[in-house]
Amino acid sequence: MEYIAFVARAMQAAFADWYGQVGDPAFVDVPVERLLSDDHIRDRYELVRSGEPIMVPRRVAEQGTTHVTVIDSAGNVASITHSLGSSSGVVTPGLGFTYNNCMNAADPIPGGPNSIAPGKARITGMCPTIGLKRGEVVFALGAPGGTRIITGVLQAILNLVDHGLSPVEAVSAPRFDSQSEYLDCEARIPSWVRAALADRGFKVVETPALYGNFARVQLIARDPLTGQLRGGADPRSGGAVLEV
Repeated sequence: MEYIAFVARAMQAAFADWYGQVGDPAFVDVPVERLLSDDHIRDRYELVRSGEPIMVPRRVAEQGTTHVTVIDSAGNVASITHSLGSSSGVVTPGLGFTYNNCMNAADPIPGGPNSIAPGKARITGMCPTIGLKRGEVVFALGAPGGTRIITGVLQAILNLVDHGLSPVEAVSAPRFDSQSEYLDCEARIPSWVRAALADRGFKVVETPALYGNFARVQLIARDPLTGQLRGGADPRSGGAVLEV
């Protein structure tokens, strides 16, 4: 329970910064150095530890996203996420692909870092990730799932690195998501844990599915000494691990 409470507040703190200060750098002066500074990270850590509520506007998840993770025998790696949002249904004759409608995730209210403007890119939850140890690739992963990509990838990395789980276990473990005062939990998280989190002030929402809509992480781990590869495909959707 303590782990979920701490990580959930860390999610809230990160999304508060993301929604409030991050946008297309061609239009928004994003304070990257300050956001990554030791002082700011320390302040956020203390806020997370304090247990005080962290309010973040609730967002709508996207659909229609695909992720592929590839590592070859030489250690070359690609982690690629592509999204149509929920797709537009618009196809240019002869081209054969659907245009995305991802601008619906931009802020329709003027004046914000993610507000709609001509030629402006909007923020995205896509975060294909490659992990290195002493310059060697040790894992690569990513996911579809709207803004829950961020929290799904985070938990898979924590499961793999901090908890020592296998790739299959890391992507299959019970998951939670908190981007506002709400804390969404899969049904596999025990009821007594959810009750204890509610006592901590979270507005706990139970997703009735055992494997709910919490991003669909695709992960490959690599042993830098032997080159051995192990993969995990999230059981929440139709991914697969293949060796070719």
